[in-house]
Amino acid sequence: MVKSRILLLLAGLLVISGCASGGTDPYNRAVEHYGRGRVNESISQYQQAIRVNPSDPLPKFNLAVIYQDQGRKDEAEKLYRAILVQHPEFAPAWSNLASLQETTGQMMAAEQSYRRAVEVDRNDSWAASQFGYFLFRAGRLDEASSLFEESLRRNEKCANAWFGLGEIAERRDDVRSALKSYDRAMFYNPSDIQAFLRSADLRMQKGDRAGAVVLLRRASKLDPKRGDIHLLLGRLLSEEGKWKEAERAYEQARENGAPRGECDRELSIIYGRLARECGIKAEMDGAE
Repeated sequence: MVKSRILLLLAGLLVISGCASGGTDPYNRAVEHYGRGRVNESISQYQQAIRVNPSDPLPKFNLAVIYQDQGRKDEAEKLYRAILVQHPEFAPAWSNLASLQETTGQMMAAEQSYRRAVEVDRNDSWAASQFGYFLFRAGRLDEASSLFEESLRRNEKCANAWFGLGEIAERRDDVRSALKSYDRAMFYNPSDIQAFLRSADLRMQKGDRAGAVVLLRRASKLDPKRGDIHLLLGRLLSEEGKWKEAERAYEQARENGAPRGECDRELSIIYGRLARECGIKAEMDGAE
């Protein structure tokens, strides 16, 4: 799995910078527009903020993030480089420039930029974790592990680094270590749905179906529109004989895009079992 810095960093910087100012200048209007989903208006206000204060890296960075998210790579790269000319210590711009270089196949340049991000800010845990993911994707697991550990030395609460260590342990078939790392990732980032799903899958492999059910329930609450999660939850609940709970899970799966044929087939089985259980109960009540 590739963890994206782009939107996460955008959200973080928007919140921090937005709270720091009065809310009436172009930068803060851009923050507000983006938070309300008005991307075009946000872009216009960021452009104005850059004209008002061309030396401030934050409007350029957030605008570059939006461009990068829209696939406007050349425009995003131009802004990142403009930031780094004036602020060569701005680690987020190095990391995002590296991600652009990586997606365009400039692997040596990307590695240099990721490394630069780690070096210019010795406190930035995210920069270290992003470099770790780059090395992980390249199959350089020992080096990636070292970068994730470095990220945690900088900030032990870096959920991104814990997730990366979980992926490395899972690839090495070290289920115990993988579970420990994914659990830490969930603890420090309770909205990391992928950590819940990875941990649930490993628990199923170990036969801990009850533990997997707990995690899948939490994952389904994080993203109720994920039909695949409801479907998997329905299967596990059916295997445990929890028919009413399974019924609800399959119904939610069907409502949210899971294969309708499979959901209907499983629901028909559940309806039959529930009907039989009701019939048996009625017979027992009558006998009394």
